[in-house]
Amino acid sequence: MGIEENWGSFVNMTLAKAESHGKVAQYWDRMHNIMSMAIIFLSALTTLSVLLPITHYVGATLGAVTTLLSAINGSLNPSTRRQEQMEASRGFRALMLKMVRVELEKDYEDLWKEYNKELLGEPFLPSKFKVKDNTAFSMSPEFQIVVAQKKAEVGECLSKIGEEHSEDNCLVYQSPMSEEIDLEVEADIEE
Repeated sequence: MGIEENWGSFVNMTLAKAESHGKVAQYWDRMHNIMSMAIIFLSALTTLSVLLPITHYVGATLGAVTTLLSAINGSLNPSTRRQEQMEASRGFRALMLKMVRVELEKDYEDLWKEYNKELLGEPFLPSKFKVKDNTAFSMSPEFQIVVAQKKAEVGECLSKIGEEHSEDNCLVYQSPMSEEIDLEVEADIEE
């Protein structure tokens, strides 16, 4: 896989990760809202049941259910999980945008290092929220020049290998891709 394909896969992977973490954040936001509203509603009913002249078992039952739901909410901590997922989404989206605007090979390599660090620190992502997406971004013109230069260097290396090794002295592995690379390099040089 060449730099161009790696660049495209980087953009696709980071965008898919950003969208996936965004979906998980929406899920936890929805859970937080539902649980908070249920706790508020049950607390109001508990207070109302204590004030009304009805049996004390109703108020005690509502209080117990409210306490149980509050404990579950505190244990799951959906607002914190939402925040973690949003931060991961922002991090991957920022990496994707940086890669779209990359101009130098050094920056390209640094972004791959950042991506690997981001992968190590990302929160859990359930498989049902994973997104596969193909993007329609293109490289910056500056980075396209770097890629064309790299292809030309690879083409030169392949041609030197072919010249230095004759068929009767040794076998040189010729990749089926080498013809494509040579053709692409020639096309890029002609442009």
